Amino acid sequence: MMKKALAIIALGGFIIMNSVADEAGQSWARLYRRLPDIKQKYAVLQNLTPMDDRSLESFYLDSLNDLVYGNLSQFRTDRATYDDWEILTRTIVRELGEIKGQTASDVVWDVARTAEVPLLKSEALIALGRMRAVEYAEPIAVMLRNLNFNTRSDREAAEIEAYGAVVALDKMKDPIGFEPLFYASIGWYSNRVTGLAEQALLELGDDPMPPLTGILMSAADYRVKRSALNLGLRTDVPDAGKSDIAAAALSEGLKYSESDPTRIRQLAELRTDAVNGMIRFGVPEGDAPRLLNQAVDEGELDEKLFAIQALGRSGGDDATGYLAERLSFYNDRQASGLALSREELTIVRQIIFSLGESGNRLGLEPLAQMAFLDYTPSLIRDSKSAIEKIEGQ
Repeated sequence: MMKKALAIIALGGFIIMNSVADEAGQSWARLYRRLPDIKQKYAVLQNLTPMDDRSLESFYLDSLNDLVYGNLSQFRTDRATYDDWEILTRTIVRELGEIKGQTASDVVWDVARTAEVPLLKSEALIALGRMRAVEYAEPIAVMLRNLNFNTRSDREAAEIEAYGAVVALDKMKDPIGFEPLFYASIGWYSNRVTGLAEQALLELGDDPMPPLTGILMSAADYRVKRSALNLGLRTDVPDAGKSDIAAAALSEGLKYSESDPTRIRQLAELRTDAVNGMIRFGVPEGDAPRLLNQAVDEGELDEKLFAIQALGRSGGDDATGYLAERLSFYNDRQASGLALSREELTIVRQIIFSLGESGNRLGLEPLAQMAFLDYTPSLIRDSKSAIEKIEGQ
């Protein structure tokens, strides 16, 4: 009985406290309406907005309408009073976002679209995100895309606006924001904006791999392709998705030929990251072994060694067949008396190791042949160790 009485008293206290809070909010709202001076109105808001009272949504909407379209809009056009108008408008816009006042989304978008001050524009964009006003996701995505181009001279203002757009798209979770968020994550902004954009796009939907792969395949800039790949490799998705995007990146890296040293280096970096991605997360079935074999043919020594390692990581018949064929080629060279270069011997050593790692019996024959050829004792020992590893699988 005592517990029931205490519960009733607690409930009654909660209702009274909320009633008092609601009455206080309405009192401040009535005072705000009566005051003619814009500075005084702002002072009243300092007591009102900390309540985050959702029952005042219509009051905030009426107040914002008055500032944007009504009698108080005159202060916007007067340089002497513009700052007061802006800070009052920004405060109301922020509060509408805090209470998720969706009925105000149209007028808040008008503020975002027409604001002369970047802080006000940014605040309006953030408020739209908090309201989940997804009907404005597309124009906000376009706004961020344009900011990503970095064509404006007022970089500080542009970054403030970009921050607001990133937060808005993060809150809205609309797929249309993925591409501009990606380019913002690798854009010209400070770490505050790029880091937030990356976090936002990785949380946008269940699987970021399809849109990331789309960007990787369509981008003209090799650095963008590489950024899409490395972001994909950092995502929290199953390894199969990461190996797929790595294979797609290797395909892109092998597709083009360049004469400019910078672009040659960028392509090599893309291919190397792609191959290392498959070493870490696996080699997918299908065309990946052929692409890795092509990378052995066309890459510099480091690329060749990584690609050979990835083929061993695969362990499949296609991948092991490529390795066995290469070792047979070098065995034939050695048997014919043609001395292998230091680079070729380095490649042979990596092939031996990779065949052992593959565990695939297709590698046994060329490995066994090495004992009868004029290889160094060290390489012959390595080949025997690889044979033992395969037979012990």
